[in-house]
Amino acid sequence: MIADLIRRPATHAEVAADGVRAAAALSTIVMVFWWGPVDVAVFFLALGGLTLSRYARPHPVFDAVYGCALLFACWSSVLNVYELIAWWDLLVHCVCTGPVAGMAYVLGSHLQVLPAAGHGRRNRVGVVLQVVLLGMALSVLWEFAEWAGDAWVTEDIYVTYADTMGDLAVATLGSLAAGILLVALSRPRVRSYQ
Repeated sequence: MIADLIRRPATHAEVAADGVRAAAALSTIVMVFWWGPVDVAVFFLALGGLTLSRYARPHPVFDAVYGCALLFACWSSVLNVYELIAWWDLLVHCVCTGPVAGMAYVLGSHLQVLPAAGHGRRNRVGVVLQVVLLGMALSVLWEFAEWAGDAWVTEDIYVTYADTMGDLAVATLGSLAAGILLVALSRPRVRSYQ
C-alpha cells in the first residue's frame, strides 16, 4: 500500500489527479486556519477518500474526475451554495455520487471483492450495473444520514420526501454516467500504425 501512495506519476493524467489531491490538501490547510471544525472534518474526509483512490489505482482520468467531484461537493458545502441556489443539491448529488460509486467499485475490484472490469460486452454491462447499484446503496445511506441529522442534530438540514426522491434519482443517473465512463476508460485502445 505504501508503494502505491508514494509512486511517482507517470502520465499527464496521473499528474492531474495528484494535482487534485494537492488542491485537497491545500484546501484542508485553509480550513484549519480560516474555517470551523466541521469544515475541517469535511475536507479531512475528502482527503481520506483521495488517499484511498491513489491506493486503488483507478484509471488516472477517472481518478481526477473523482477528486474534482469530492472537492466540488466540499467547497459547495463550505460556501453554503446549497442555500444560495435551490437546485444545487441535486447537481451535487448527481456529480458526486457517480464518481464515489465508481471509486467504490474500483476499490472493491482492487481488493478482489468485486470482479475487475473486463472487455466483453457482458462484463461491461455488469460493471455499469454494479456501479449503479453501489451508487443507489450509497445514496440511500446518505439519505438516512440526512434524516438522522435532521431528526437528532439540527433542523437546518432540509429533508422532505420530494428532496429525498430527487436526490436518489439524480444520484442514480450520476452513477450510470460514472459506470459508463469507467467502462469506456477500461476498453483497450486500438492503435493505428502508419
